[in-house]
Parts: sequence; C-alpha cells; structure tokens
Amino acid sequence: MNVREIAFKILKKIHEKRLLATEVYPSFLELLEDERDKRLVLEIVYGVNRFKGRLEYVLSKFAKKKKTESDVWLLMLTGVYQLLFLTRTPSYAIIHQTVEVAKKVNPKVSGFVNAVLKNVARNKNSIVFPSRENLSDYIQYTLSFPLFLGMKWVADYGEAKAIEIMKALNLKKPVVFRCFEGVEPLKKDYIVHKTPYIEGSYHGNIPVYLIRAAKCYIMNESSQLAPELLKNYRGDFVIDAASSPGGKGFLLKMSGNFKEVVFNDLTDERIKKILENAEELRIRDISITMSDFTKHAFKSNCVDAVLLDAPCSGTGTISGHPEIKWIRTPKNLKSKVSVQKQMLKNAFDVVKKGGVVVYSVCSMEKEEGESVVLDFVSSVENANIEDPFMYSDSRIKDSFLRFYKENTGLRIFPDKFLDGFFLSVIRKG
Repeated sequence: MNVREIAFKILKKIHEKRLLATEVYPSFLELLEDERDKRLVLEIVYGVNRFKGRLEYVLSKFAKKKKTESDVWLLMLTGVYQLLFLTRTPSYAIIHQTVEVAKKVNPKVSGFVNAVLKNVARNKNSIVFPSRENLSDYIQYTLSFPLFLGMKWVADYGEAKAIEIMKALNLKKPVVFRCFEGVEPLKKDYIVHKTPYIEGSYHGNIPVYLIRAAKCYIMNESSQLAPELLKNYRGDFVIDAASSPGGKGFLLKMSGNFKEVVFNDLTDERIKKILENAEELRIRDISITMSDFTKHAFKSNCVDAVLLDAPCSGTGTISGHPEIKWIRTPKNLKSKVSVQKQMLKNAFDVVKKGGVVVYSVCSMEKEEGESVVLDFVSSVENANIEDPFMYSDSRIKDSFLRFYKENTGLRIFPDKFLDGFFLSVIRKG
C-alpha cells in the first residue's frame, strides 16, 4: 500500500468505527519504513479531520455527495486536503497518487476522481468560504465543526467566545513536556523553549522518541495543572484515581509532598501503561492498585487527597485529536456524566475530614464540568468548593487566575498552548 492508500484506510476505520486516530494508525504505520512516509500519513489523517468541513465545502462545488460512494467521497477529501494545504507537493503528483488509490477502491470511478480533483486544483484559489453573518455555515464550513457542537458552545459561552474556542481548537499545538531528570540533554542538539504557563514545562521541535529518551513526559499544560493545584498540599496519602498513563501521578510523586502516591486504574492494560512509563522515566517504587472507582473500592476517610481526572468526551483536546469533532454525537457527548458523578461521590467518600478532591475533565462541556461539581456540592452538606489556588504556587495563580470563576473552579479555554479543561478543588468539611 502506498502512503495515500494507508491514510485513506486509517480515516475510513476512524469514521466507520468511531475510534480515535491513536487507536487506529499505529498498526498501519508499521507497514512503512521511511519516517517521512509516516509523517505524511499522519499529516493527511489529522489534516482531513481538522478541516473536514472546509474540505466538504470545496468538494461539494465540484461533485455531488449524494451521488458519490462514501468511500470515494472520503478518498477525494484526502486529495482536496493535499491540494489545499500541502502546497510544496505538485498538484499533478497528488492527483495521480489519489487516482491510483481510487482504482483499488472502485476502478470505475478513477476517471471521475481524476476530473474532480483537476477541477479543484484549477479553481481552489477562487473559492470564498462562508462569513460569520451566516453563522451555521460559518461554523460548519469555515471553522469546520459539526453544527450541533458549535451551536451548543454558542449557547454555553456566547457567540464570540464559541468562535474563539473553535479557532483555538483548530490550531496545531507545540509538543509540550516536563523533564524528570532535567532538560539539558535536549538543549545540546535542539532549541528548547519555556512554555508560558507552568514552571518546568518546555516545548520544542523535537522528535517524540527523543523527548521520551531524555526522560521527559509529554503533557499539555492544562493536564499538568491538576497536580500543580496540590503542589503545596501536605499529607500522607493521595490517590490518582484514574491514573493511566500516569503523568499526573508522576508529578504528584516528584513533588515529594505525600508519603505515598497511589496510582489507580481499571484494567491490566492501563496499569501496564503506567508501569511502562514509570520505568522509562526511572520513577521507582510506585504503588499501584487496580479498581473501578465507580464502586467502593477503598475504605471511607482513608486518604488525604484524591486527584480525579474523570473520563469525559474529550472535546477540550480537539487540537490534538481533531477526529473527536466527527465521532462524537449529541447523545454520546454526555454519555459519561453519570460515571463522572459516581466517581466524584466515591472520591469524596475516600478522603478524610479536611481532605480535598481535585476534579478535572478535558472537556468544554459544562455538563461534565461545572454541572457535575455544583450538583455534587449542593447535595452533600460537608462538601465545599475551595479556592483552587490554595495549594499552588504564586506563578500558577498568576498564570491561570483569568480562568477562575468563584464558587465553581477553573474553566480553561484553549489557546496556542492550552487544551480546554475544567478543574475544581472540593474540601470535605
């Protein structure tokens, strides 16, 4: 299979099975030896998902979707993406390679694909995309988001903020990492920059395998914020309740503020991932439990703190996982709310009087963030929302104060560096 055929097959599986790209592409990339080919596959896969609405708009000018096989339409979207965005590659090469794949998908349509893509190449610079005056088309075809999701954010945050969110989530973020044995090995060969929000966090144009080889852990600053909110908390035991792949727990352990950090997750596979990452980072003597935090797996009032990064829709991470836009539906967008509520209830039960729970979700959905926390504290007499910066250092407060909403928590809006997140600190009175 050539590069473009592999990219097409990955996209087809993502959308048919409603899977994340990271669940699909590793096995396909094993078919390629050249790193440049692997990068091109991922460029096409992520690019098509990031700008699918724009690509649909362009393609619809030259072909009718209802009269085109779904596989052929998807293949042509890959061609349109390359024609619009991979400007260093000659159009004739893109069209030729895409037509070669079309011959395998359906030999009868190869001429059609060739004609359509040539037409796109000739006219691509004259296409005018919808403006904000037509909000529904602007969301779908200019910003490239499903209408239901864009309009939901308009309702939740207002039109201007919703548009700002969508634009930010279309950005490619730099690779951000924390180093557990210092950043100096990377500085020998690469330019390394400090990130704007969290001390000790860096970014640079460095291959991922080298970042990991330098004992550095790739982690968005929004994700790093959850353990940073416990940086100056003192206690004997803290549980990282849904820990895998382990990054937040590693940061808690390296802070040295707790006698024991307990890494907990649900399955053998998730536990294995924590152990693999701990070994790679040379983090020794970690305590691990395997339990379902939707059930009463721990004794009541037994630990000082729980960090609960709950499973969620992941809509705050669309920058890194643009396929989320297209595999989520209005129904499954809120499918984990009951799980989040049960996990928060159990986390609160586990902490001692005076202890705290840090609740976080990488979601833009208020139903998974603000509503879960406010519903909980309103129904539990001794649950109180605390100032989230009570146990962080002053720089964290300076960096994130603009996201603070009193008596609720931190609603992190995405930007060039940050994923969308919600975090709240709840104390047991």
